[in-house]
Amino acid sequence: MANYFYPTTGGMEELTFNIAKELIKRGHEVHVFTSDRKDTQIFSKEEIVEGIQIHRSTLYFNYKYYLKFNPNLAVHHLKYKLDVLHVQSFGFFFQDIAVLLRKIFTKTKLINTPHGPFMALDKYPLWQKIFRELYVTFEYPINKLYDTVIQVNPEQYKWMKKYGCKNIYFIPNSIPEELFTKISTKTFIEKYKLKNKFVISYLGRVQKYKGLEQVIRVLPELITLQPNLVFLVMGGEVDNEIQRLTEIAKELKVENNVVFTGRIPSKLEGLKSTEIFILPSEWEAFGIVLIEAMAQGCALISTQTEGGKFLIENNKQGYLFNYKNLNELKEKLTLLITNKPLLKNIQKNNLKESEKYSITRVIKEYEKVYSKEE
Repeated sequence: MANYFYPTTGGMEELTFNIAKELIKRGHEVHVFTSDRKDTQIFSKEEIVEGIQIHRSTLYFNYKYYLKFNPNLAVHHLKYKLDVLHVQSFGFFFQDIAVLLRKIFTKTKLINTPHGPFMALDKYPLWQKIFRELYVTFEYPINKLYDTVIQVNPEQYKWMKKYGCKNIYFIPNSIPEELFTKISTKTFIEKYKLKNKFVISYLGRVQKYKGLEQVIRVLPELITLQPNLVFLVMGGEVDNEIQRLTEIAKELKVENNVVFTGRIPSKLEGLKSTEIFILPSEWEAFGIVLIEAMAQGCALISTQTEGGKFLIENNKQGYLFNYKNLNELKEKLTLLITNKPLLKNIQKNNLKESEKYSITRVIKEYEKVYSKEE
């Protein structure tokens, strides 16, 4: 059960889709209960995709991220006899009601992957902070109903215990086999004029908390070291963030060194064209895109997020820096830009390291959790 699912995109959505496809390949029957729309997109109520039976409930109302009114999501699943109900994410009211009903009326095993704590950022308006505290109080007994809660990185254990979680089991996020494929980048490089460029890239939503402004602000000094440097930003925007970042780039006179692609179907080509991949977010539970970048041979730079600290060891996969510490960010990027042997060694390490996160390896851990007797 997930608020959004294929064909919508995002880290959680793509991970859930990949897990479902792999379970189908291994002979399991998979149903997905989700919403019927996101933004302006509206999807069929019932659909079968690659063997996955998708059941969509009407999303009548949506405000920000957590406030969603899709009441049928809480009950539609009761039409089906399920051995396991695996819920993606914490903090969604009708998903919580679904879990409560399953616990009362069935013997279904209940699993949750929170991905992150409810309302994970530090800065919210007062009314949102009050809402967070009230909802966490409601959610605490709901979380105790889960037979297993999956942490995607070891850092999550501390806050999971505070949220009432029990039987916490570690399974890292994963990527499908096709993301390890060697591909041609010729068309992509021509389209975005990247020939002979030193590419630092980002892939994901272009949103303020993703921290892309930090990278743009250190570009002027980096360009003096590497005049052919380009910051390639791949992803759709939220709240006109591309316009805001473009204005900052113009103020700093680096607009010719920043490329916004918008949403693209060819993320592998973009990652393959990249020397350094950066994830400068204020917060990330894991950052599946870091693994995708590793699989295409990119060196990594990330903020000190849960996912960044789990995946990156300094000098091996890349470097970590503290959010909003521009001097530290500039220092790490300078190190990789000016030391080619170091850069190539890290890229080589990451190609090998990424193999640990193949879905064909990780799926066995999900099967253990699904079949485990409590």
